[in-house]
Amino acid sequence: MKALTILRAVLTSLLFLAMTQAALAGEAKGKGGQAGRLKVMTQNIYVGANLFKILNPDQPIPINAAEIFGDIQVTDFAQRAESIADLIAEHEPHLIGLQEVSLIRTQCPSDIIPPGDPSPNATDVYADYLAMLLAELAERGLSYEVAAAVVNADVELPVANLGLLDCPFSFFDARLTDRDVTLRRTDVDVTFSFSGNFLFNLPVPIPGGEIVFVRGYNIVDVDLNGRAYRFVNTHLEVSGNPAANFFQSVQALELTQILNGLPDIIGDEIVVVVGDLNSDPAEGPDSICLLPPDFDTLGLCHTPYGIMAANGSLDTWTVRNGAPDPGYTCCQADLLMNPLSWLDERIDHVWVRPPLAGPQGPNFLNAVHATVVGDRQEDRTVDGLWPSDHAGVVTGMTFRQKK
Repeated sequence: MKALTILRAVLTSLLFLAMTQAALAGEAKGKGGQAGRLKVMTQNIYVGANLFKILNPDQPIPINAAEIFGDIQVTDFAQRAESIADLIAEHEPHLIGLQEVSLIRTQCPSDIIPPGDPSPNATDVYADYLAMLLAELAERGLSYEVAAAVVNADVELPVANLGLLDCPFSFFDARLTDRDVTLRRTDVDVTFSFSGNFLFNLPVPIPGGEIVFVRGYNIVDVDLNGRAYRFVNTHLEVSGNPAANFFQSVQALELTQILNGLPDIIGDEIVVVVGDLNSDPAEGPDSICLLPPDFDTLGLCHTPYGIMAANGSLDTWTVRNGAPDPGYTCCQADLLMNPLSWLDERIDHVWVRPPLAGPQGPNFLNAVHATVVGDRQEDRTVDGLWPSDHAGVVTGMTFRQKK
């Protein structure tokens, strides 16, 4: 674990350089002092396709990209936004952490084929998932606003136009911009917000180059009924192979450095971390990973779940009221048309850490009410699509009064 020890030191110094000025400028004046109830939600809303299809070595990239674009059309976010808005309307959480909030833009004709500009420069909006979801929420009489948003990966590739777009050319460019977004109910006061990207992100080789799939986080401080909360929303790297496991572990470590790096500013805030951590507690505290600097040596990396637990945070699902429930949140079929739910992993989480001043350990919580949402048959769209490949989690927490 020597590599992670070194990285921990590097991350600590770099994060302070990146965040101290912004954090001090927006220092939250949390009032605290009385017990309160906070309801939060996490939901990966799904771009609508398996992006790893781009790596199929048996086809050129424009054909792979065409398959992905076609799948996005089949999994129609316009329909799914209605279902997700219905879930939000059913629970009306104070704060919502959204992941994979895609912005898809196109350009006709392609300026990548023939050899041209490979930079992401398409501007014609094909689908803005954030705008679509906010419109559905407004249609239901719900008042939510963006509290924080971060742009993560921003990738543009040529697409073989197999009848996918009204474009009189053989190729068009599709640009996918990934975002993490935190929504606030408008009766929740934001006192400070900060968003950023992780320093270490997984490079994915493709013919002719590589794609670095940048990931990020939102930090939002709010005051609700006289109590201060820090809400953190993130989407960590996927797990499943040793290289990805390393970057996932380091991103989780970086996140904890952010949480630990501002103790004097946090004061008596309760810290809530939500998101798609891509980490199931059943996997255990460690995973096999490839270690730097050459990524040719196998070692052990802590899983995000293990890192969060070791950092003093509490997995709220483990202390929820009610009957035992595995809490599975992942994953439905790529095209979202599987008749029965396929969920068999718990990788979407709500964690809470007690205030530095006040009751510590599980005693700072009076009660936790948590439920998985979007996994019922009645949650599916008119065409039978699941709202997302992930279920969401809604968690209501009642906190003890600070003495």
